[in-house]
Amino acid sequence: MNDHKRIVRTAVTVACLAACGLGAGTALAGERPAGALLRADTDRDGRLSPADDARRGTWTPARGAIMLPNLDDDASRCPTAGRGGERLTDAALAACNDAADAVVNGAADEADLAPLEIPAVRGVSASALATLRPDAASRDKIRIFVERGGRLAALGAGGEIRADELRRGARLAVEARDIVRDPAAWTGFSDLTLTVTDGGRTRADSVRLRVAPVLFQHDLLPLDRAVVANPKAPVTLENGAAPDKPVKGQEAYRRDLRRGLDAEGLTKPFVESPAGGDQWMGDMFKAGYVSMPGPGGREHRIVVNLRSPAVTPDFPARDRPLRDASRPVFTMMRGPGVAGVQQFDAGAVDRPDDNLFYGSASSSGNFGTIPPYGKYRTGRIVYGGEGEFTPDATFVKMLEAQGHQDPIAVDTGWLGVGHIDEFLHFVPRRGGKGWAMVVADPRLGMDLLEQVAGGGGGGQRLVEGVDPSGTQFPDLTVAQALAKPELVDGTRIAAAGVDRALRRLRDAAGITERDVIRVPALFAKIDLPDGYPREDLTVTYLPDAANGISTGTGGYLAPAQHGPRRHGKDVFQQATERALGRAGVRVHWIEDWDYSHYVGTAGGDIHCVTNVQRDLRGTAPWWRQS
Repeated sequence: MNDHKRIVRTAVTVACLAACGLGAGTALAGERPAGALLRADTDRDGRLSPADDARRGTWTPARGAIMLPNLDDDASRCPTAGRGGERLTDAALAACNDAADAVVNGAADEADLAPLEIPAVRGVSASALATLRPDAASRDKIRIFVERGGRLAALGAGGEIRADELRRGARLAVEARDIVRDPAAWTGFSDLTLTVTDGGRTRADSVRLRVAPVLFQHDLLPLDRAVVANPKAPVTLENGAAPDKPVKGQEAYRRDLRRGLDAEGLTKPFVESPAGGDQWMGDMFKAGYVSMPGPGGREHRIVVNLRSPAVTPDFPARDRPLRDASRPVFTMMRGPGVAGVQQFDAGAVDRPDDNLFYGSASSSGNFGTIPPYGKYRTGRIVYGGEGEFTPDATFVKMLEAQGHQDPIAVDTGWLGVGHIDEFLHFVPRRGGKGWAMVVADPRLGMDLLEQVAGGGGGGQRLVEGVDPSGTQFPDLTVAQALAKPELVDGTRIAAAGVDRALRRLRDAAGITERDVIRVPALFAKIDLPDGYPREDLTVTYLPDAANGISTGTGGYLAPAQHGPRRHGKDVFQQATERALGRAGVRVHWIEDWDYSHYVGTAGGDIHCVTNVQRDLRGTAPWWRQS
């Protein structure tokens, strides 16, 4: 049976040689004697299992020990710049973490290690030789520590365990030095082999460990802090200097975002991420975590921020091809209990056309998480990608290799930017699955315009509350919009794209119309230059209500709609509030027209310019089956 199906967390139980002795009756290599030489938390309750655990050889999804990829920086020792003050390469920036050295960096670092113990072994002579070594595939993926002189020290390359340590017992600990990135290179399992030679006889036994998977956070978790762009340049975190680059509209965006969070009782200050004018925080990283059982069986976690793998067409340097504004994943956010992970195809620097036309698919705004359902107790990854418009293949392979959130791809190639957050998000709801998917509905948007026009409001401006010069079609009326080719075609293209996505999610995840909250949206077809390799692309003409953020507390942060009025009320905002209100969700409107919506060719909205840190206390341990 395939190991991935057989075990989720591996038990670290080594058969005791001759019931914890090396005298008569000891097992020959390949036999499985009674007792256990190594004790570990095989029951996942935060305690070391007894040495006589009769189930030590049982490998099931419910039993076995977990090791964390120890990629945080508990001692805050990782540099943000080179010794001469130069900017570090992307590779060098990501290379530093607690597992990059062979020491335990304090009590917090020790808490990230999987505990093991060798019970005292009777009958071992002073000349006994013992080694504990990982298999060849995991040799550079894990590190074993043994307590010596009252401190945990890295076990040498030879893995020697001294005879006196066998006789009196020894405390050990294990860390994984990386996550699973490519199963062809490492599956995440490590087979440790204990070999003992004494009195001319050599005996051996093997055990297996598994590294915890990286899991995406989901939108039902309560928001802890919002991450927003700061006008300071990213290089200012790296001992460098550069002028601030404020962005038009940021004051109104910050004001309303603060009000919305405060209304939900979320009063912690913003996380200010230096962006130097690249305000698209939602595209810089995806927040995840890893976990294992800690003391008392409680889930012990490390936050993992996964840097966006998008190589930009105008990358800063060949050895720094990712966006500068995503470097704070390492230069600011990495620290105690917080890791950064980077995975991208370095060869993309030599494919400039791909980066220009398709690179946006790799932005983190193109990745989401379906909340927990069925067997997916930690949620399930969903991302946009089909044909040539697909995210970085090495990044997707890494996500698939985690083995617990089974990514689903949907076609987002009909969107100008091509991000999945342009038409769906998830919110808590009463009843049903306990959540609903907020979906942008282009037909509903046009229906609202028809209702306004039918009620005598066809002569009013389509976009209200914005200077006409700040719109694509100044002074366009509601009646004119109903016949505007760009909007008519945009509705047709976008409606077909949403329909395809919903069919895909129905077939792959069982999401039906009962699980969907439709909110109005208005899409326009983009006028593309001759020879552009993509066609029939759209962008939202009014701010996109589906491009919002669930607070996890029953609130939803959405872009102010600036839609036409009926009886003095914005009909798009009213329809959105009614739809979400039926699910018990409160809407907080955030002004973002100048800051993000009407920016460049395609722009973006609240989810595009806001990232979040969530409270992970409500996560479900991935190793539990029910």
